Amino acid sequence: MRLFEVEDRFTNDLILVLRNLEGRSDSKRETQALPWAAVNNMLTKLGYSELDTGSLAKLVKQSPALNLEIKNFDDETGIILNTKVEKEKAKTRTPTTAGPSVDTMAHQAANYKPQLS
Repeated sequence: MRLFEVEDRFTNDLILVLRNLEGRSDSKRETQALPWAAVNNMLTKLGYSELDTGSLAKLVKQSPALNLEIKNFDDETGIILNTKVEKEKAKTRTPTTAGPSVDTMAHQAANYKPQLS
């Protein structure tokens, strides 16, 4: 089975596996590094092909939920998981941009005068 054929299901399964392993990190209050061999072993047991850094980078970019689970990853270390505490900090740091208020937009619409030439 190719990764692109089951991308959504694959991402959800990967998140579930990482969340399961995250519990172990939380109990020790430290991040956990998963070597690529361990990650790929889990994936093959689930029926998926092996994952590499490039494929994971694409998935992390596309999935905010997966991005929240993973602190970092590289070729040498593998995947480093976020702990629950780190995920909560990341959620509070996420900037939200406020657009114009409804009143402002309504006022602009009410005062709109088209330029006729």
